[in-house]
Amino acid sequence: MRKQKGWVMLAVALAVLTAAPAAGQDVTICDVQEYDAMGFSPLLGEIVTVRGVVTVEPGVFQPLMTSFFIEWGDCGVNVFHFDPDIVAVAVGDTIDVTGEVEEYQSAGGLTTEILLSSPSSWSMVGEGDGEFEPTYISLKRLGAERNEGRLCRTIGVVREKNLPYDIYIHQPWSGADIQVYGANSEIDLNVYDIGDTIDVTGNIMQYDREAPFFDGYELSPRYQSDMKMAIVPPGWPPDPEFWPNAALRIPTQVFRPHGNEVIPIAYLASERSAVTMKIYDLQGRVVRTLTEDEYTGYSTIPEFLKEDFFVDGTNGWDGRDDLRRLAPAGAYVCRLEVEDGNGQVSVSTAPIVVGVKLTR
Repeated sequence: MRKQKGWVMLAVALAVLTAAPAAGQDVTICDVQEYDAMGFSPLLGEIVTVRGVVTVEPGVFQPLMTSFFIEWGDCGVNVFHFDPDIVAVAVGDTIDVTGEVEEYQSAGGLTTEILLSSPSSWSMVGEGDGEFEPTYISLKRLGAERNEGRLCRTIGVVREKNLPYDIYIHQPWSGADIQVYGANSEIDLNVYDIGDTIDVTGNIMQYDREAPFFDGYELSPRYQSDMKMAIVPPGWPPDPEFWPNAALRIPTQVFRPHGNEVIPIAYLASERSAVTMKIYDLQGRVVRTLTEDEYTGYSTIPEFLKEDFFVDGTNGWDGRDDLRRLAPAGAYVCRLEVEDGNGQVSVSTAPIVVGVKLTR
């Protein structure tokens, strides 16, 4: 009798194991978001288990089904299930999910996602604090397959409005743009006007209708607070013809250092470049070295924003040479040399006229 009971218990255990969803192969989100020549994940159709931090909670983009985003190692992905309210997580939580890698194709296009194997195919690893810091990516690099699913932040100028669903922001000098799509229907895109420079945080989604699938990227803010007017330097964006070359702006009037005058010198330079600015006389001799250092741009701009700005700087010449002696009256040349991060050098020059001291 005991032996028979043992066989029954074994049969029940085997039945349970057979009915339970199989554990997926442990991979990373970056493995899931790899892509072939057509834009498809190499893990398409595979059951996988991934770990990630929640960047947007369920119910924000899709209230009628379970849809949320997780991110790990600079890669993000959508997690989906047809049943609503089956996953109770918040932004910042770290979770494991098991499901099938899909390339969801619809009339709108193609989106990489993980379809949960069952409503219980997830587990909490650690609760977060309700925050997740987005990755700042310049607008010219934002719309790319490697960024699909990530929570990103960028900055751009509103160029088009297709209310109530989307607006387009662009970068004037590079021509790059992206659609800002209101996947959360509660977001009001009409608060921004054409010409406004805005700072936007959102998840990168893709709706590309034609193969190969490397187009149709859009940025979807989670909440109204993900969009705000950008705090930008005065005069931004600059004239496109200056990008990314050095440029000088110096008043043309005569200045008189004998009267304690200082002539202002404004210059433009690409961010994180080596800048050298010197004053020469007409014989080509260096009179004064004004700047000879790495240029890092506006100290008031957050570091993560600087890549999207053509920044400028200010300096001035008090009419003295490197030994602090007053330069004689006459014509001089200010020379600005800028070497960017790729080793490309550009030069700009401008004349300066030093006047004589007036006497009665």
